[in-house]
Amino acid sequence: MNYKNYTSLILNGQLLNKYDIVDYCKNSSEEFLNHIADFLIEWFNEDETIALQTSGSTGTPKKIIATKKQMLYSAAATAKYFNFKENDVAVLALPANYIAGKMMIVRALLSKLNLVCIKPSTHPFLNLDKNLVVDFMPLTPAQLSDVKDTLQVKKILLGGAPVSNELIEQCNNLSAAIYHGYGMTETLSHIALRKINGQDKSTIYTALPNVSFTQDERDCLIIETAFLTQPIITNDIVQLIDNKSFIWKGRFDNVINSGGIKLFAEAIENNISNLIHQNFFIAAIPDKTLGEKLCLFIEGNKLNEELLIKLKKNLADTLSKYDVPKEIYFIDKFAYTASNKIQRLQTLEQFLKIHPLN
Repeated sequence: MNYKNYTSLILNGQLLNKYDIVDYCKNSSEEFLNHIADFLIEWFNEDETIALQTSGSTGTPKKIIATKKQMLYSAAATAKYFNFKENDVAVLALPANYIAGKMMIVRALLSKLNLVCIKPSTHPFLNLDKNLVVDFMPLTPAQLSDVKDTLQVKKILLGGAPVSNELIEQCNNLSAAIYHGYGMTETLSHIALRKINGQDKSTIYTALPNVSFTQDERDCLIIETAFLTQPIITNDIVQLIDNKSFIWKGRFDNVINSGGIKLFAEAIENNISNLIHQNFFIAAIPDKTLGEKLCLFIEGNKLNEELLIKLKKNLADTLSKYDVPKEIYFIDKFAYTASNKIQRLQTLEQFLKIHPLN
């Protein structure tokens, strides 16, 4: 695939070519369209590579280099999975300065989609023309969390964050076919998908075409694809079903060893997502007896005594005895990445500086 062959784009219903697209976006007063122009200027230049910024949700943000050919192969895998057709309507409601937004533009270039661009926000459906029939719409879980109906959208792809059990329950009442993607900047967006609503919903992620999986000695996922030059060793602990499918269990970084028992922070978070309405996460602090003590950190003001007692009871009723947090801490403000993901380690470090352990 030669990126030089993909220079025209149907943008908001207009067929534009190369720098006409850039001018259209660059001359807009809307910052999100300016970001699209910035990416397309890179896409249309003579360089065969593009620098991509990782989110920093699991470590220090860094830049990685991908070839435009690799990005096209990734886009082709998604197009094959979702059976994209020319002139299908796709909505871009994600910022174009991160991988998810960039890859949606590449998919539109490759598959000749009609790309409808709206301002990224936590409530994208409010900015969507109610008469528009949408074939495909990638979103973050937060963007779908308050949506009551998806009648005008056929397929939704969620990514960028885990999907809570509460959101999955909500998706069961939505008409769109909703998928959750597994991937990262290093894999050029998702490389595996699972359906989270409808009769064929599943907890199992299935590989996109030309993607396969193995595991390392930590039980962490290793990804091999036709478009990446070397395998990617992740920090994601999985239950490997076969070389094309797996069940995600949690981040190796977030596994808590409390008294010799391994506890998965993300699994616990999913189980209690409907009990806590503020942002929160599960993490460990050092403990003389247990080694690591499982704790719940909640963003915002401390609950009054009555609500705190109720929360502790709900946690005990919902979780197994080992999964129940030993302590609950309230933090005024968590640390976040530029893409609004919670930075657990940084938040925990800030907390321990203010509240050192005895």
